[in-house]
Amino acid sequence: MFDEAKAQRAVEFIRCLKHTKGRWRGQAFDLLPWQETIIRDVFGTVKEDGFRQYNTAYVEIPKKNGKSELAAGVALYMTCGDNEWGAEVYGCASDRQQASIVFDVAVDMVEQCPALKKRIKPVMSVKRLVYKPTNSFYQVLSAEAYTKHGLNVHAVIFDELHSQPNRELFDVMTKGSGDARTQPLFFLIT
Repeated sequence: MFDEAKAQRAVEFIRCLKHTKGRWRGQAFDLLPWQETIIRDVFGTVKEDGFRQYNTAYVEIPKKNGKSELAAGVALYMTCGDNEWGAEVYGCASDRQQASIVFDVAVDMVEQCPALKKRIKPVMSVKRLVYKPTNSFYQVLSAEAYTKHGLNVHAVIFDELHSQPNRELFDVMTKGSGDARTQPLFFLIT
């Protein structure tokens, strides 16, 4: 089933954010057609119980086409807009520096959005954004898979999936880690 209201809510949330780089910095995030299709499909396609049908989105697009900005928008939506109390949203990549790219975009988006800026507390020493109204957070993780067991994942933003040296981190973050959540999301970009 398709829930237009849920799809539109996610699209509108992202449209309230602003671009962070180059000549578009400070301009509203008007989703490109391919970006809007992904957001509508992921957030609007629901099962009979009303929860998201898809828990994995794999986005493979050439460099410099807006993947990081889109992933940052999704990370913020999953942290602040998905109506999940205590959401744990994690940013992963082959190393912490790579995972920080999407996080840094999200931080800049928060800085440019007065509504989010007054509700989100950045804890930069651990690369975490805390959404105070629901005690949710978005945090960057290191790439060591053995330290990630037992997380209560609501969403994973996985950057540059193709550069993973093996499947260990992917498997730890996606296999069973979201079982306690009604609609976890694994948003994979590469």
